[in-house]
Amino acid sequence: MQYILTLFLSSLLATSLFAAEDKFSDSSQATQSEFAYIQPIAVEEAPISKVKKVILDDDKDGVPNEKDRCPTTPKGDKVDITGCTILNDADKDGVPDKDDKCPETLLGTKVDYRGCELDSDDDGVVDSKDQCPNTSKDFVADGYGCPQTATLKVNFATNKYDVDDRLINQLQTFALFLKENPGYQVILYGYTDSIGDDAANKLLSQNRANAVKEALTRYGISKMKLTAIGRGKENPVASNKTKEGRAKNRRIEVELIK
Repeated sequence: MQYILTLFLSSLLATSLFAAEDKFSDSSQATQSEFAYIQPIAVEEAPISKVKKVILDDDKDGVPNEKDRCPTTPKGDKVDITGCTILNDADKDGVPDKDDKCPETLLGTKVDYRGCELDSDDDGVVDSKDQCPNTSKDFVADGYGCPQTATLKVNFATNKYDVDDRLINQLQTFALFLKENPGYQVILYGYTDSIGDDAANKLLSQNRANAVKEALTRYGISKMKLTAIGRGKENPVASNKTKEGRAKNRRIEVELIK
């Protein structure tokens, strides 16, 4: 009896499995028949549009900001590849025309910031014309760039050494020259004519040199810059045989020492 029941249950289970399998098969076939009417959807790629890069040029000079070394160039200026104004320099001295105070400098000439030829010792004479290129600022230069010189024409009456009123203007002028040229040391040489004793003439000539030295100190010249030397009747500049000649020999000469 137990054997018959077991066989019955096995047959029932098999029947159920076959029925389920048939059902699944029928469902699969139905699904496939339905998909046969569904067409695949066509997929198209959307066109890719390129984004144009914005190039900034704030000063409108044609050079983009990222390469512009002069970003505030005035409108209308011609610029180079760096965006900086191209400056005209007609004489090619390195100083643009708008700043050049000497616009016709010869090619190759060294110039200062104004575009003018150099004056290395600052004496007022450019280097190419300066015959004394290292003139000290303690001297006023002449047209050749060399220290100016001066003479002092002082003549005395016979046997006299006092400085009278007629000599004042000459001494004032000479004193002014020395003030403008403080680099000079001055030697004052006193002379006489040939009349009289040599010793007396030597003393007279020294007194004449001393008198001029004293007068110059009254006009503000330091005694330290002045040396007085009497030379008697030496080195005449004119003949002692005439009155006029002897008058010229009674004199003061100056030597300027740098």
